[in-house]
Amino acid sequence: MENPFADYGKIVKGKRFVGRKKQIESIRNRVLGSSFGNIAIQGLPRIGKSSLAWNAIMEDKVALERSGIIPIRINVGSIDNSDSFFIKLIKELHRCIKRLNSSSLTYFQDIFDKINQASRVNDRNDFIEEYYIVLRENKMRVIYILDEFDAVKSYLNVADFQFLRELTYHPDMEVCLITTSRQTLKEIEPEEGTLSNFYQTFTDINLTMFDDNDITNYWERVDCLFEISDEYKKEVYHLVANHPYWLDMINYYVFNKVKQGDRISFDLLLEIEGELKKILWDNYDDIISLMDKEGIKSHFIQAVIGPVLNLTQMSIERLIKYGLVTPVLAREKYGTYFQALVDAGLASENDISYNSISNHLNDYLKQKETEFDIWALWNETEHQVRSLITVQLKEKYGEYWQDAFISANPKKENEILQMESLRAKNKKSFGNLGSENLVNYTYPLDMWNCFISTDWTWFQRVLKGDLKTWRDKFKFLATIRNPIAHSNKDFVLQDEQTKAKEICNELIENIKNWEVEYRD
Repeated sequence: MENPFADYGKIVKGKRFVGRKKQIESIRNRVLGSSFGNIAIQGLPRIGKSSLAWNAIMEDKVALERSGIIPIRINVGSIDNSDSFFIKLIKELHRCIKRLNSSSLTYFQDIFDKINQASRVNDRNDFIEEYYIVLRENKMRVIYILDEFDAVKSYLNVADFQFLRELTYHPDMEVCLITTSRQTLKEIEPEEGTLSNFYQTFTDINLTMFDDNDITNYWERVDCLFEISDEYKKEVYHLVANHPYWLDMINYYVFNKVKQGDRISFDLLLEIEGELKKILWDNYDDIISLMDKEGIKSHFIQAVIGPVLNLTQMSIERLIKYGLVTPVLAREKYGTYFQALVDAGLASENDISYNSISNHLNDYLKQKETEFDIWALWNETEHQVRSLITVQLKEKYGEYWQDAFISANPKKENEILQMESLRAKNKKSFGNLGSENLVNYTYPLDMWNCFISTDWTWFQRVLKGDLKTWRDKFKFLATIRNPIAHSNKDFVLQDEQTKAKEICNELIENIKNWEVEYRD
């Protein structure tokens, strides 16, 4: 039996296309009626934009052509200049006209020849307009699906966009456009404040991951192909949540294994999970590179793992638009650690945080945290403090300090167990990339409450000053490091950033001075 997921990564069509009913209805309502307009489908790469446009329109191509509507899909990413772009539109339309309309073909052919022979852009554009006018006079119209529309940013200028606008806006032509792009049309179109904007003639669809109905339909379809369990779906959700492309990718690899034997799908998934995670890591790096180009990589990392520095409502809205983050209750995201923040007065029950596409991507961002350029000083501070705590633990309790520490401090056992849980989770997700050192799974409150305050006499030699002063400093750092995005009202102000940097520099300087004395 051939693998039904073998087409993953391509335009998914026919029976393989699942869900997106609301979006398909929105597209058809916008472009297929007697009154119609343009629509822009926007979202991350591989989220299903092209498949959505295809299944909304091209699957009904024959019926639409019978009604006088000619749907044409063009990948504009394969075009590299404006002349080729506009000629391509007409060439593909003319090919359809030759197939569909014999009575007026001579007239269409004459205009088409003039378009190709025109030496001046203005003359060419006049003939192009004439072609579309004649099309409407013959009771026909065209819908162009312009895939990979981001590409036109490199070759269409202001005049080109104005010409496109006229083709879609003028009552005698009314060309209908469906674009698919990563960026918004406003971001793609050159800025020209004195002219009417092309993007304002569009309705937007921001395509993100499958919603609840979509994912239910998806798993019902998969369940007809091979046996799956709730356990299997739960593990897949941890890895990729409701991302259409990644779901198909995982099921493709698992189905290949299913064909080879009688073992259940969950066991097969665990068997190849390491291989799948490496593929996902490459996909995550692509997303991070993309966000870097968009200028919101730092905001993405801040929203998911912190520390919050310059996160704004506008950047959050852009991330949500892309489907890169979703708001969640902070308690749901941070679990038992969140209660410590509430107890310390650093958070409240209704605080909002943000998750990325999947829990596995959350973990990946946390694992790669030191490679991101959000706040190099912060990363250096945490590294220094964690190293200091590790030295103290080994000096007092030995190389394998954990049991002895819990025996001496039984009230801290739950905090140690929480660190163990985080370590196990990271080791499961990232294997040898995950740190063995429990201390590396601490945040400022953990550092202070679990370790530093427990043996203040030892740490005072390094940090200098008194217990209350440093308790307040670590508590303040927790308000910065706490990766909860705080519903905007608590985004870190400039004077708070300055204070945090002063504390970080003080910690690093004191620890480095102590290291010199310690080595001597």
